[in-house]
Amino acid sequence: MESFLEIKDLTLKLGDKVFFENFNLTIEKNSFVSIIGPNGSGKSLLTKVLSAILPTTDMVTLDGIKLNKDNVLKYLTKIGVVTNDFNQEFLFKKVKDELAYPLLNLGYPEHKINKQIASIAEFYQIGDLLNKNIDDLTISLKKKLLIILALIHEPTLLILDDAFYEMDSNEQKFMLEKLSILKEKGLTILNITSKLDTVYNSNKIYILNRLQIEGSGKKEEILEDINKLLDLGFQIPFFLDISNKLKYYKILDKTYFDLNELEGALWK
Repeated sequence: MESFLEIKDLTLKLGDKVFFENFNLTIEKNSFVSIIGPNGSGKSLLTKVLSAILPTTDMVTLDGIKLNKDNVLKYLTKIGVVTNDFNQEFLFKKVKDELAYPLLNLGYPEHKINKQIASIAEFYQIGDLLNKNIDDLTISLKKKLLIILALIHEPTLLILDDAFYEMDSNEQKFMLEKLSILKEKGLTILNITSKLDTVYNSNKIYILNRLQIEGSGKKEEILEDINKLLDLGFQIPFFLDISNKLKYYKILDKTYFDLNELEGALWK
């Protein structure tokens, strides 16, 4: 597959401290990649680099665009970012107005904005939320709205920084399914997280610890090494724990990451 996002020899200096010394990472186009790491591993710092919040020069390249002061605006149009920032404020009172604002900034006429919002509402099943006050939404629905807003300008790369934290399991499953559909249509997804139950759709998983990549592989390789995950301080999802134990006792021949597939294997 084609290389899409590349971090090359990243060395970040903040005051007297150096972070990510000679850090390298390559993400393939049209993939779902997860970077998992415990608290303090550098996940949010990496997100700030990729979001151009922390300035770098020619160390990050996205689809041929080198991130520097001359290209930063062009770069930013290509990405959508969702963070786990509880201080992130919405600009408008109503959900519909919040969705309309970025489309208005893109120069959409009113009739096209209304059509786009109707399409978004259908795809994400939020038609009943459009006229609601954002303050009245649950945390889970606010998280869902933030992901939708990050995608509304149709970026080519979506960066998620623990974006599913405090989202309920049903909404999380729903949004991950929608992201898989968007991936098939050309979206590249970088899921930077400490939540292992958000990585099952990943084509590849990287382990970030102490500002360095400590390992990488397919989800089966990474998620079956329970002892390493525990040593790093991860909470093991119940479903993953059960699936791995059933494989260990040779009740299953492999680890399953889908409940329906697990049930089918047990009852075949």
